[in-house]
Amino acid sequence: MLARLLPWLMPLAGAWIYFCTLQTAAVGRIRSLAVVESYGFAAYEQVIRNYALHGDWAQSIHRGYIAHWMWSGHRSLWLYAAAGAYRLAPGPETLVSLQTGLVALGCIPAFGLGRRTIGGVGGGVAGLAMYALFGPLWAIALQDYQDLVLGVPFAVAAVWALRERSLLGFAIAGVLCGAAREEWVVTLPVIALAAGGGWRHRLAAMGSALLTTGLLVAVLWWLGRDAVGYETPMQTQAGAVGLGLPPIQRTWVDYERFYSHFLFPLNFTAFLSPLVLAPGAGAFLMHLTTPEGSGIDAQWRGHIHHMAPVAAFVLAAAIDGLGVLSSFTFPAPGRARWWALVGFRSPAPALARRVGALAIVLACAWFARAWVAPLGLHLRLWPGASEVAPRQEWALVAALPAEARIATDPRGALLVVRFRASWTYGESLEEKTRTGLGVLDYVLVRRTDSSVLAEVTALGGQPAGETTEYVLLELPGAARLKAATAPAATPSP
Repeated sequence: MLARLLPWLMPLAGAWIYFCTLQTAAVGRIRSLAVVESYGFAAYEQVIRNYALHGDWAQSIHRGYIAHWMWSGHRSLWLYAAAGAYRLAPGPETLVSLQTGLVALGCIPAFGLGRRTIGGVGGGVAGLAMYALFGPLWAIALQDYQDLVLGVPFAVAAVWALRERSLLGFAIAGVLCGAAREEWVVTLPVIALAAGGGWRHRLAAMGSALLTTGLLVAVLWWLGRDAVGYETPMQTQAGAVGLGLPPIQRTWVDYERFYSHFLFPLNFTAFLSPLVLAPGAGAFLMHLTTPEGSGIDAQWRGHIHHMAPVAAFVLAAAIDGLGVLSSFTFPAPGRARWWALVGFRSPAPALARRVGALAIVLACAWFARAWVAPLGLHLRLWPGASEVAPRQEWALVAALPAEARIATDPRGALLVVRFRASWTYGESLEEKTRTGLGVLDYVLVRRTDSSVLAEVTALGGQPAGETTEYVLLELPGAARLKAATAPAATPSP
């Protein structure tokens, strides 16, 4: 029994190191305000914070959207889990910890999938290396907080469950995957096509997928029945497909500097497992046909979270494809090589698996080296120990009372989310308040925004602190805060 469990210490240790390393980098990005998008991250945090601490889904930091669980038009049941975690430790660090932690858990099904399809512990190590040392997935995991990313480990787990012929495991993984966002829900029946063991088992898997999808659709519809939301990119593209395939918006340059990296160093083996690769086709098509700057980018420091399903299924298919390749190279006695291509696998010899696993680890590690510096990663064995010095603005706003009404520019949005009444000037302030700067107690103004500085000064704003990039101005309305905290006068005898 112990000998059977011992190999699983490898993916557990790998998941822990993965989490500690990426979580520390994510916390460092928050402290230095070098997140992917402060404005978008702040909107997510404010929605989750208000529900966790005040019981409503309202947000004021971002223009548009509604005070609802489906605030952005997307449907993510993981928002409830995120709010529960946030309630225990309020702050953006909690959200990035949740995201990097869940992605790190994908090391476990990647190890299991490799062990099942390639064979033995060596196959498990190969699968673990391909997942844990995949640079593009690191970049996706560091996308601040994006609920679409949370489905990655469960998509890999769903494929693993199918390869293990566990319909219960597939259903559980499918629910957790589909709960991440609606894009994952529609992939579940397609994932079921990857079930091995003949068409009987494949039909059973398809039935399980349809039941799971139906359950998720019913829950999502019920929870969102009263929402008047926004059209998501997936809805827009799906509608466009009905009128004909939208034109490809990407170029060969995008392939060379972005898409091609999803195939290295060994992920081209994904094409040997087309049924496992297929569920990512929809997300890939949407990415190809959406213009740059529409919230879906082909820039590594941009909005690349929409590639999360593509990364998940490329990795799962690549691991499975290595199983096809090893079985094709080392067919069992009496079996034709082509059987490996239709799912009739035979394990490679133990020595070949061990040598192959070592070669795969070295190849993945060599490829991953190029990602370490650009993503600011440093090997860590404990989370949250970022050595990045926090920006001065964090201390500047921390001294203000929680009841203050404050605004800043979109770049600094994350700095003021802890205030329930917070806005972004030039963006949400005018739309949400209808009155503008006069409603505020404080304004954190970027020095380059000279017109805003002049307007706040004209309203009676006085300097209350400054940094190299921002000036904190106190407006006359802040007097109410001081009056509320002033000690009551002692009556004369």
